[in-house]
Amino acid sequence: MFAFDAGIRYSKGYYYLFTASLFESKYTGSDGVERNTAFNGNYVFNTLVGKEFKLSEDKSLVLDVKVTFAGGKRYTPIDEVASLTQGGNFTTVYFENQAYSKQFEPYLKADVKIGFKLDRKKITQEWQFFIENVTNQKNVLMQSYSKSKQAIVNTYQLGIFPMMQYKLYF
Repeated sequence: MFAFDAGIRYSKGYYYLFTASLFESKYTGSDGVERNTAFNGNYVFNTLVGKEFKLSEDKSLVLDVKVTFAGGKRYTPIDEVASLTQGGNFTTVYFENQAYSKQFEPYLKADVKIGFKLDRKKITQEWQFFIENVTNQKNVLMQSYSKSKQAIVNTYQLGIFPMMQYKLYF
């Protein structure tokens, strides 16, 4: 495993952070075969860039952009014939002897944050508005077998996801 982190905060309120991780995540099953784990994406790169704008002595506006690029999630192939013929309406049968042998496309996600900070003598308040996955990237979360479609279907992670947050520091 290799990991690298670099971060600098400039005096004028600019900051950035870059992280890189290269790794292998394996396990040995009860059959004695070494396989990938579900988390063996092999790499993750993160970049965060931001700026804090001082509006006054005690008020600031904060803007951040974060981008994550990672190796695709591992998955176990689906046995379509067995999934069609076995169990109820929602049964997906996997080739268990091929556990985590396949890998989805690389993962990409960009997030944006805007915040307002109010610093007082004994307390700091922060209001933040996030938009996660601002580019609406379609990252596969998992696969399952749909008997009604008689096909393997992908389930995707959340698309654009806005949220608000309030923090109180004392």
